[in-house]
Amino acid sequence: MALDLAVGGPAARKAGPQTLAPVPLVGPPPPPPIPPTPGMYLPGPPPPGALPQPPIMYQLNREAVVRMDECRSRSLIKFMSDAGVVPSPEDERRREWVVRELSKIVMGWAKRVAYEQGAQYWITTATVLTFGSYALGAYGPESDIDALCVGPYIASLQHHFFVVLRQMLEERPEVSELHSIEGAKVPLMRFKFNGILVDFPYVQLPVINAAEAIHAFDPCVLENVDGASWRCLSGVRVNRQISQLVPNMKKFQYLLRCLKLWARKRGLHCHLLGFFAGIHLAILAAYVCRRHPNASINTLLCFFFNIFGHWPWPRPVSLLDPPPTCRSPDGCSLMPIMLPCMPPEFCSSSITESTFDKIKEELQRGHLLTKDIRSNDIDWSLLFAPFPYGARYKCFLRIVLSAPLAEELRDWVGWVKSRFRNLLLKLESLGVYCDPDPSEQVDHTITEPNVVFFWGLLFRRSVQICTSSIKEDFMRSVLNNIYGKEKCAHSDITMSIVGLPQLPKSVFGPSVYSQNLPPHMMGHQLMKQDYSAVR
Repeated sequence: MALDLAVGGPAARKAGPQTLAPVPLVGPPPPPPIPPTPGMYLPGPPPPGALPQPPIMYQLNREAVVRMDECRSRSLIKFMSDAGVVPSPEDERRREWVVRELSKIVMGWAKRVAYEQGAQYWITTATVLTFGSYALGAYGPESDIDALCVGPYIASLQHHFFVVLRQMLEERPEVSELHSIEGAKVPLMRFKFNGILVDFPYVQLPVINAAEAIHAFDPCVLENVDGASWRCLSGVRVNRQISQLVPNMKKFQYLLRCLKLWARKRGLHCHLLGFFAGIHLAILAAYVCRRHPNASINTLLCFFFNIFGHWPWPRPVSLLDPPPTCRSPDGCSLMPIMLPCMPPEFCSSSITESTFDKIKEELQRGHLLTKDIRSNDIDWSLLFAPFPYGARYKCFLRIVLSAPLAEELRDWVGWVKSRFRNLLLKLESLGVYCDPDPSEQVDHTITEPNVVFFWGLLFRRSVQICTSSIKEDFMRSVLNNIYGKEKCAHSDITMSIVGLPQLPKSVFGPSVYSQNLPPHMMGHQLMKQDYSAVR
């Protein structure tokens, strides 16, 4: 009854008014005050008449920091060399020979088209321009060549490029695995020339002497090309601008090689699946190099992850000062990156909400692994560790593309991949976020030539997934024109939801990444897989 008396029990109510005693607080007593330590700076106002003491600042020795930076740069360069991403002189000579041979082929093709049409074949020309990582000098031994075929107005895209020139290429013994991607935003042919992969889009200029006009880069000629040709020329124009804007080309090339290896290892390198294209990484690398012209290779890589791991998206990234203003088109609103050319325009992008989430988390992971400047060295194998799909997801969307012949399969795969963004958006609308693995597998139990993709799935809410309905919806975007209907006549696509036991070993493998990092640095965390039914 002690509490009753303390707050005014029956005996107290009979007496006159009294002051209530305070209710004691429940819990342990507060800790005693910390006694001041000699030399310790205590927060709060100084005593009267005393001058405020400045806070204690710790500063690393500049020479020690420089030595650590140089050590980390040397180890990074050695790691990149051991990873085989720096081409040898023989690789350079092979690529130069491929470009020269392609130039000879397209020149003969232009003369042939002019002769068949009764045009002035003696002044009709065509040429090949390179762009992308090859033209920037940041390619590796396994990198492809982005080569732009520039032809005259008499050579059409659909017939002369995709039919006549394709036949001429198929007759060459050096050409293999040739297939056309006619319905993409940038129509192109893709093939191997002497074992080197070549992406080969086409630009049709409104002149007869195309080689002379494109080398002069006459604005009056370029402004009259069609939309597809203008998009193809963007790569060439961007390369020229980057070469002029970057203060140190050698450091830029090393940084871009690092970023391309990182993107490939972490599953961020296929723009058709909603990730980075080569032009995205080139502009981001150039942005860092321009703002830190005297930084080392190690520091540039650290700055890259620091800057873009905290970038306030959707603020655009621009190499121009001041950044031009223009409205970002569909597909570029999440991660807008501006081309460094005028008139202002954005890089084409297929990034969706789910792939954008993975990109951001991988950038933050890179920052966590590289931010400690006090470390004399760093284990680069952690930063460039392969992404552990099998350790990260419990179920996957298995997509099988098949065709009767290997030649038909190459065309079919290229066409379907150009439509994959529609499938990503459909799954996201159902509450399923995807992490598409860009690697292409083969199912040897299927008799027909085939390519298999595995997409990691995150179920954000309870949802019923019907793969037959998803396929039917996706096929409408695949068959939206004549080209798609022709390719689908003999080809097929199947979809199914599979678990970890159905994954190939190349996908479900050991993860150096998960073994050596604490949970807060794991990027994509495993989410509870909550789905009601899979049919």
